[in-house]
Amino acid sequence: MPARRRCVFVCLLLPLAPIAACAQSLVVYDDALQNGFGDWSYGGGSNFANTTPVHAGSHSISLAGNAFNAVSFTHETGLLSTTSYPVLHLWVHGGSGSGQQLGLILQANCSAAGNPCTVVAQHSLNPYITGGAPAAGTWREVTVPITQPPLSYSGGFDRIDIESSAAGTQPTLYFDDITLQGSNPVDTIYANGFEGAPVAASMLVEEHDVTVASMASDRFTWRDSANKPRVAVLAHNDGQTGPTSPGGYPNRGGALREFRYQMPDGSTRIAGVTDYGNAGQGGFGYVVSHSAWPSNGGGCNGDDSPLGYGTPGSFQRVFEGRHHAIFRFTQNYPRHCSAAPGGASTVVPVTIDWSFSTGRDNPLWSVTWDMSALGANYLFDDSRAPYGELEIDGSGAADISGVAWGDRWQFTSTLAPVTLDSTWTWNTPNSVPYVKLWVASTNATMGLVQSQTMTQQDAGARNAFYHDVTAYWNHTSAQGDAGDGYAMPWQDSWPYQANSYSIDVGASSNNARLTWGTSYGFLGQTSYDVHDGVVATASGYPKKSYAVYVVLGPHGASPVEAQRAEVEAIQTLALSASIGNVATSGPAGPARSDTITYAPAGYDPVYGALTFAAAGNALDANIAVGAGRTLKHPLLVVRGVNAYPQSVKLNGTTLAADIDYYPSLRAGANELWLTLNRDLTGAANRVQLQP
Repeated sequence: MPARRRCVFVCLLLPLAPIAACAQSLVVYDDALQNGFGDWSYGGGSNFANTTPVHAGSHSISLAGNAFNAVSFTHETGLLSTTSYPVLHLWVHGGSGSGQQLGLILQANCSAAGNPCTVVAQHSLNPYITGGAPAAGTWREVTVPITQPPLSYSGGFDRIDIESSAAGTQPTLYFDDITLQGSNPVDTIYANGFEGAPVAASMLVEEHDVTVASMASDRFTWRDSANKPRVAVLAHNDGQTGPTSPGGYPNRGGALREFRYQMPDGSTRIAGVTDYGNAGQGGFGYVVSHSAWPSNGGGCNGDDSPLGYGTPGSFQRVFEGRHHAIFRFTQNYPRHCSAAPGGASTVVPVTIDWSFSTGRDNPLWSVTWDMSALGANYLFDDSRAPYGELEIDGSGAADISGVAWGDRWQFTSTLAPVTLDSTWTWNTPNSVPYVKLWVASTNATMGLVQSQTMTQQDAGARNAFYHDVTAYWNHTSAQGDAGDGYAMPWQDSWPYQANSYSIDVGASSNNARLTWGTSYGFLGQTSYDVHDGVVATASGYPKKSYAVYVVLGPHGASPVEAQRAEVEAIQTLALSASIGNVATSGPAGPARSDTITYAPAGYDPVYGALTFAAAGNALDANIAVGAGRTLKHPLLVVRGVNAYPQSVKLNGTTLAADIDYYPSLRAGANELWLTLNRDLTGAANRVQLQP
């Protein structure tokens, strides 16, 4: 059977030109050998179908090091040239060990008749590994410029050996995503008209005042948990006017208007603004609130739910760190409804923080609604923020396949494309609120995941005055319809609005509107009924804050579920410190001086961070993770720090800055923000910061 040929196109982007040159790269291994490469490994101990860990996809290669054994790849159809492929690129994982010694050998003429292999270049592989050696529990990038010193080889080759360079045994390690790269390889995320020069590896870059999709914006580029670049563009809201929506709403910014990430095949997905619907051109992440007063004896003298992107305000670059950033929008959101008809219009000050972290996939959106100037019980409102829509699959042509959400139970539509007639299940217990949409044919999803459990922060519920959908908890559509003659729940009462008004009986839609949802009274009432299926109340006055992760990615990778599992894992943590201490409280939300008690101790839900306080710039702490849980690339915030640490250790092993951990000093706040480039499990995860 002919060999399947998989190539990746990579382009060089110069600072003053959109795309200067393109070259082609050749995949050696991703999930299996590709492009005519055969397994010529020797010495035993290798497995080309290993299932965990994997860097991407479903399989990787394992090698149990023993007496100079090796994994070996031979291009069985002929010689390759360093002219076409001057760079070898791969990922290595240390398994349970660190510091394994590896060698790289290139051979030629192995594919020729008679198999007269000749070694043409060899060197230790370790100097090419980020950090100098494999590391336990993490993937490290390996980039080998074959034509440059110390290999300095130019010519043909057809065999690549990666050897365990030890006479005895070494801990099993893993390899994945092996490619031969063409000239000037650059991440493909910088193609497709991306403005500006490529961003340095492992750094977060915030570009000021760039024009994207006709609006002045700040653009953030960072490396995610797989060390792949992601891009988010936030449009300024300080007076500019952008493209008007088809529904006639003026666009004043204050939202996410473009998001980029890499797909499993190396291509770049660009989720931009839509150009249809009343919210077209608005992007995602602005506020919307509805009033219950019209249904409860009151009245409105204007729109009860204006789209927040139509109201200007101001923005602030709160924190621009080496690996972390906080960008803030503020506005006075108009409210036109009151308990008595004919009441005066007023405004609610709103503060929104977007935070980004190297080593983590999803930005965190945090909000504070401030009703204190209005008086108790003046508003009887919900919050559907963040709100908006993007072309989540990069084109918006395909209809939405499904919708899912979680309140106390997990709901999933089970018939695609989703319409009001779609079958569904709502019968799996749930703790962390979330909502998502997806398009199966293009492998795209977008979702929101709260940074706290539903017990810690009420979420969901839209219109109990109309229909109490909690009656359908722990049910499926096989037990009967949940709507007005259709299978899906009542269109006006989904716990999270999402795209409910974009579909109909027998009619699907490409509209990817995504929203949060809360009960009426969540904003403004001193006591409101929470969305809990029982009689319970909470306060919605004088201020209300919460945070959700904004998740975009390939549907097949289940990124929403992964983020939900992360928040669930956080609930199992027990933090302690022998030098310094665990923070037990902090600001209740963006731009708030009042505090909340952290639960669990040390966890700040406003920024999704494990929070400590240093003693003399030093910290000796432990992060105990509950049984069966994994904490992936946690963000730590250490208070009382005014200088970068001289040493960071995890379980006694010294970590490399910008490789094994990503630090940012927030000087004005005397805080060190630090993403650990590790997945933590078990009760012993000792973190030491030494000044």
